[in-house]
Amino acid sequence: MTTMTTTMVQRLTFRASLVATTVKRLTGNWWRRRDRFAAALLLAGVAASLSAVPAHAQFRTPPGTNERALENAQERLKTNGSDVSALRDAIRAAMRLGNLDTAATYARRAQQLAPNDPIIVAANGAIEIHRARPREGLALFSMADKLGAPLDAFAADRALGYDLIGDQPSAQFYYARAHRSAPDDEVLRRYALSLSISGEYETGEAMLKPLLHVQDAAAWRMQAFMLAINGRPAEAREVLGRILPSDLAGSIGPYMDVLPNLSRAQQAAAAHLGLFPSVLPPMSANRAVQAERAPRRRIGAGWLDDGDD
Repeated sequence: MTTMTTTMVQRLTFRASLVATTVKRLTGNWWRRRDRFAAALLLAGVAASLSAVPAHAQFRTPPGTNERALENAQERLKTNGSDVSALRDAIRAAMRLGNLDTAATYARRAQQLAPNDPIIVAANGAIEIHRARPREGLALFSMADKLGAPLDAFAADRALGYDLIGDQPSAQFYYARAHRSAPDDEVLRRYALSLSISGEYETGEAMLKPLLHVQDAAAWRMQAFMLAINGRPAEAREVLGRILPSDLAGSIGPYMDVLPNLSRAQQAAAAHLGLFPSVLPPMSANRAVQAERAPRRRIGAGWLDDGDD
């Protein structure tokens, strides 16, 4: 068995364990409507990651890159536990791996050592955003700006924060910066959804197509949300039925019907964080929601044109 194959088996084993742990955790007395939806989305993401990866797929970030970056940072920290640069690298790698708790642990250590380091402040902002606290996270990014952080610092996470408060133009500005500085498939998936939320489904779909062509399961899942958000829930359910087990697709399917009626911020939270309002906004005219969902202008003419620096 090759090293690559061994690594893949180890990852699949870990992800299968995650599924089992999540199911066990989510079968308690708090199996409420919101929790069922969040759990289904989490399991859908894990199921998507378990899908076979086509041999011809071209990764912008080679598999194992972030794991190696985290290991390298950890080795440096063993030599010098006060190495702020190593802590920065550890936070970035952990965030890219989706390991929020590990990232937060390193961020706390870094903040104690360098409380005014702009990259560390931005990192804490990114962590807050992934904890579904976008306004607090964006406030930390503003503080990082004043301390001299570059706009590219955790730009994709900052973009997500703007999506989560319904400010898609700002989100798309930072997605463009993130993609320009470090091309990444996840940035494209988030960017495509943001465009769809702001009424530009065709542009978002065109952005997503290269990933769909290599059968990227996470991209297909994102397209399902994009279809539902744009009033095509039947097509969204069909996509889910193709990429997920029938029972899992069925558990998510009903939520596709209500996505068009949510605010922009709620749509982003549902797709990215698995958070869904327990009480849906009325089907009739909701002036606040209608105003929030009104067409908005986006920064830049092209999908990778982020305007002037």
